[in-house]
Parts: sequence; structure tokens; C-alpha cells
Amino acid sequence: QYLYQQHRDPIFRLVQRNSGTPEDALDLFQEGIVVLWTNISQGRFELRDEAKIATYLYTLCRNKWMSKLRKKKIILPLDTQPQVEIADDAEELQAHHDRIRRIERQLEQLGESCQKLLTLFYYQKASLREIAERMGLTEKTAKNTKYRCMLQLRTLATAKPSSS
Repeated sequence: QYLYQQHRDPIFRLVQRNSGTPEDALDLFQEGIVVLWTNISQGRFELRDEAKIATYLYTLCRNKWMSKLRKKKIILPLDTQPQVEIADDAEELQAHHDRIRRIERQLEQLGESCQKLLTLFYYQKASLREIAERMGLTEKTAKNTKYRCMLQLRTLATAKPSSS
């Protein structure tokens, strides 16, 4: 129940943003939980260093969903789904994942409190009130801090990479 409550939303967003239905998302999430449980019970999964179950589960589900998308594209008749669109969808999906990885790297450059606040707000969909309670802030301070953290993140996102 804890895994479901804590990790369901990111998986649902992933699927629904990438041509899936809520039913697809639920099926995929449940498959992911079963694979996670199986891997843990068979000793094929072990938390190491800073690894998180959320990251493992998300990656597992993302890979399963991408595989299902590839299979769907292959199964469709060519006259219904031109090959050019298949390539465009795959490129678009890859570009989306590249953007996410870039944002995650930029997020890691922020201070710990900004990372925590933005993760709670955007990834875990916590309200500002919940964030304030968890971080020992007032709701107004949480709102102002979120704004400042987003400014920092935008600055990192628009900065040109240094050539070394």
C-alpha cells in the first residue's frame, strides 16, 4: 500500500503523457510492483549507496512502457501508421527523456532544501501546506522558497554549458 501511495503518480504521468490510458498506467504500475517484489524476493535487487526504490521502480516501468510502445508501433499496419511517424514518436520520446535527465542533473546542482522542496512539489505532487509541514516552514515561506528555487533552476537551465 505504501509503494502504491508513494510511487503511483509518477508512473501514471509517464504513461498518460506517452500515449497511454489510465488503465494502461494501472496495469503497468502493477506489473512493475510484481517485478520489484519478485526481484527482491529472489535476491536480484538490493538497495546500494544512494539508490532509491522509487528510481528503480520508475526506471523499470519506463522501460516496460517504452517496450510496449515499440511493440504497438510494430504491430500496427503500415498504412495506418506510416514509418515516418514511428521514427518521429521514438525521437520525441527520447528527446523527452533527455530533457528529464538534464533537469534532474540541474536539480542536483541546487541546495538540498531546494531539491527536497521541488521534488515534493513536482514529483510527489505534495501541496505547499504538506511541504511546509514536512520541512518545518510556514506555507508562505514554502511558497516563496519554491519560487526562489525555481528561479535558480531556470538560471541553470538557461546557462550555456562551459567549454572545458
